Amino acid sequence: MNMNMRKTSMMILKITIRMVVIAAIVAVFYVVCRKTFDYGAAIFSEEAMAEKGQGQEVVVTIPYDTTTAELGKILVESGLIEDAGMFNIQAVLYELEIYPGTYQFSTEQNVEEIIEVINTAYWEAKEAEEAERESKEAAKKKAEEKQTEETQTEETQAENEEDGE
Repeated sequence: MNMNMRKTSMMILKITIRMVVIAAIVAVFYVVCRKTFDYGAAIFSEEAMAEKGQGQEVVVTIPYDTTTAELGKILVESGLIEDAGMFNIQAVLYELEIYPGTYQFSTEQNVEEIIEVINTAYWEAKEAEEAERESKEAAKKKAEEKQTEETQTEETQAENEEDGE
Protein backbone atom coordinates (compact mmCIF):
# COMPACT_ATOMS: atom_id res chain seq x y z
CA MET A 1 0.00 0.00 0.00
CA ASN A 2 2.86 2.29 0.77
CA MET A 3 4.19 1.69 -2.75
CA ASN A 4 0.83 2.57 -4.33
CA MET A 5 0.67 5.72 -2.26
CA ARG A 6 4.12 6.70 -3.42
CA LYS A 7 3.25 6.09 -7.10
CA THR A 8 0.06 8.09 -6.74
CA SER A 9 1.91 10.95 -5.06
CA MET A 10 4.55 11.00 -7.80
CA MET A 11 1.86 10.99 -10.49
CA ILE A 12 0.03 13.88 -8.81
CA LEU A 13 3.31 15.78 -8.45
CA LYS A 14 4.16 15.29 -12.17
CA ILE A 15 0.69 16.43 -13.23
CA THR A 16 0.92 19.45 -10.94
CA ILE A 17 4.34 20.43 -12.34
CA ARG A 18 3.05 20.08 -15.91
CA MET A 19 0.05 22.24 -15.11
CA VAL A 20 2.25 24.92 -13.50
CA VAL A 21 4.59 24.91 -16.53
CA ILE A 22 1.66 25.16 -18.95
CA ALA A 23 0.11 27.98 -16.89
CA ALA A 24 3.46 29.84 -16.89
CA ILE A 25 3.79 29.43 -20.66
CA VAL A 26 0.24 30.71 -21.19
CA ALA A 27 0.91 33.69 -18.87
CA VAL A 28 4.14 34.60 -20.68
CA PHE A 29 2.41 34.21 -24.04
CA TYR A 30 -0.41 36.52 -22.89
CA VAL A 31 2.01 39.18 -21.63
CA VAL A 32 4.06 39.08 -24.85
CA CYS A 33 0.93 39.28 -27.02
CA ARG A 34 -0.47 42.15 -24.96
CA LYS A 35 2.78 44.14 -25.14
CA THR A 36 3.07 43.49 -28.87
CA PHE A 37 -0.51 44.61 -29.45
CA ASP A 38 -0.01 47.76 -27.37
CA TYR A 39 3.20 48.62 -29.26
CA GLY A 40 1.52 48.01 -32.62
CA ALA A 41 -1.46 50.13 -31.64
CA ALA A 42 0.87 52.92 -30.53
CA ILE A 43 2.65 52.87 -33.90
CA PHE A 44 -0.55 53.63 -35.78
CA SER A 45 -2.30 55.83 -33.26
CA GLU A 46 0.43 57.77 -31.52
CA GLU A 47 -0.91 61.03 -30.18
CA ALA A 48 0.83 64.37 -30.47
CA MET A 49 2.89 65.55 -27.51
CA ALA A 50 0.40 68.38 -26.79
CA GLU A 51 -3.34 68.76 -27.07
CA LYS A 52 -4.78 70.97 -29.80
CA GLY A 53 -4.50 74.60 -28.77
CA GLN A 54 -1.80 73.90 -26.17
CA GLY A 55 1.17 73.21 -28.42
CA GLN A 56 4.41 75.05 -28.92
CA GLU A 57 6.19 75.82 -32.17
CA VAL A 58 9.51 74.01 -32.56
CA VAL A 59 12.13 74.74 -35.22
CA VAL A 60 14.11 71.67 -36.27
CA THR A 61 17.08 71.57 -38.62
CA ILE A 62 17.69 68.32 -40.45
CA PRO A 63 21.30 68.14 -41.64
CA TYR A 64 22.32 66.63 -44.96
CA ASP A 65 22.78 62.82 -44.81
CA THR A 66 20.70 62.45 -41.63
CA THR A 67 19.60 58.86 -41.05
CA THR A 68 16.17 57.87 -39.80
CA ALA A 69 17.65 56.92 -36.42
CA GLU A 70 19.39 60.30 -36.14
CA LEU A 71 16.19 62.11 -37.11
CA GLY A 72 14.31 60.18 -34.44
CA LYS A 73 16.81 61.37 -31.84
CA ILE A 74 16.53 64.96 -33.10
CA LEU A 75 12.73 64.82 -32.82
CA VAL A 76 12.90 63.34 -29.30
CA GLU A 77 15.37 66.04 -28.21
CA SER A 78 13.07 68.69 -29.72
CA GLY A 79 10.12 67.39 -27.70
CA LEU A 80 8.10 66.38 -30.76
CA ILE A 81 8.03 62.62 -30.16
CA GLU A 82 8.62 60.27 -27.22
CA ASP A 83 10.22 57.18 -28.75
CA ALA A 84 12.95 57.25 -31.42
CA GLY A 85 12.73 53.47 -31.87
CA MET A 86 9.03 53.62 -32.61
CA PHE A 87 9.72 56.53 -34.98
CA ASN A 88 12.07 54.29 -37.00
CA ILE A 89 9.22 51.82 -37.54
CA GLN A 90 6.76 54.60 -38.35
CA ALA A 91 9.24 56.12 -40.80
CA VAL A 92 9.26 52.87 -42.75
CA LEU A 93 5.48 52.44 -42.61
CA TYR A 94 4.79 56.05 -43.65
CA GLU A 95 7.56 55.92 -46.30
CA LEU A 96 9.66 58.79 -44.93
CA GLU A 97 11.92 60.51 -47.45
CA ILE A 98 14.33 62.64 -45.44
CA TYR A 99 15.09 66.03 -46.94
CA PRO A 100 17.61 68.33 -45.25
CA GLY A 101 16.47 71.75 -44.21
CA THR A 102 14.92 73.79 -41.43
CA TYR A 103 11.35 72.96 -40.52
CA GLN A 104 8.81 74.50 -38.22
CA PHE A 105 6.71 71.96 -36.37
CA SER A 106 4.23 72.10 -33.53
CA THR A 107 4.01 69.81 -30.53
CA GLU A 108 0.36 69.46 -31.59
CA GLN A 109 1.47 67.42 -34.64
CA ASN A 110 1.63 63.65 -34.43
CA VAL A 111 4.32 61.55 -36.11
CA GLU A 112 2.31 60.99 -39.27
CA GLU A 113 1.86 64.76 -39.71
CA ILE A 114 5.56 65.42 -39.06
CA ILE A 115 6.55 62.82 -41.64
CA GLU A 116 4.06 64.31 -44.12
CA VAL A 117 5.71 67.74 -43.78
CA ILE A 118 9.17 66.27 -44.42
CA ASN A 119 7.93 64.14 -47.32
CA THR A 120 6.22 67.17 -48.89
CA ALA A 121 9.51 69.10 -48.78
CA TYR A 122 11.31 66.12 -50.31
CA TRP A 123 8.86 65.73 -53.20
CA GLU A 124 8.68 69.46 -53.87
CA ALA A 125 12.48 69.55 -54.08
CA LYS A 126 12.49 66.56 -56.42
CA GLU A 127 9.90 68.24 -58.66
CA ALA A 128 11.95 71.46 -58.70
CA GLU A 129 15.10 69.49 -59.59
CA GLU A 130 13.21 67.73 -62.40
CA ALA A 131 11.84 71.03 -63.73
CA GLU A 132 15.34 72.56 -63.64
CA ARG A 133 16.80 69.53 -65.44
CA GLU A 134 14.09 69.72 -68.10
CA SER A 135 14.68 73.47 -68.49
CA LYS A 136 18.42 72.90 -68.96
CA GLU A 137 17.76 70.15 -71.49
CA ALA A 138 15.36 72.40 -73.41
CA ALA A 139 17.90 75.27 -73.41
CA LYS A 140 20.64 72.90 -74.58
CA LYS A 141 18.42 71.55 -77.34
CA LYS A 142 17.50 75.09 -78.42
CA ALA A 143 21.19 76.08 -78.47
CA GLU A 144 22.04 72.99 -80.56
CA GLU A 145 19.21 73.79 -83.00
CA LYS A 146 20.42 77.37 -83.27
CA GLN A 147 23.97 76.17 -83.89
CA THR A 148 22.73 73.77 -86.56
CA GLU A 149 20.69 76.54 -88.17
CA GLU A 150 23.69 78.91 -88.17
CA THR A 151 25.90 76.22 -89.70
CA GLN A 152 23.33 75.56 -92.42
CA THR A 153 23.03 79.31 -93.09
CA GLU A 154 26.81 79.64 -93.40
CA GLU A 155 26.95 76.65 -95.76
CA THR A 156 24.16 78.10 -97.87
CA GLN A 157 25.94 81.47 -98.06
CA ALA A 158 29.21 79.76 -99.01
CA GLU A 159 27.42 77.82 -101.78
CA ASN A 160 25.80 81.01 -103.05
CA GLU A 161 29.15 82.78 -103.12
CA GLU A 162 30.69 79.89 -105.06
CA ASP A 163 27.81 79.95 -107.53
CA GLY A 164 28.17 83.73 -107.91
CA GLU A 165 31.84 83.56 -108.83
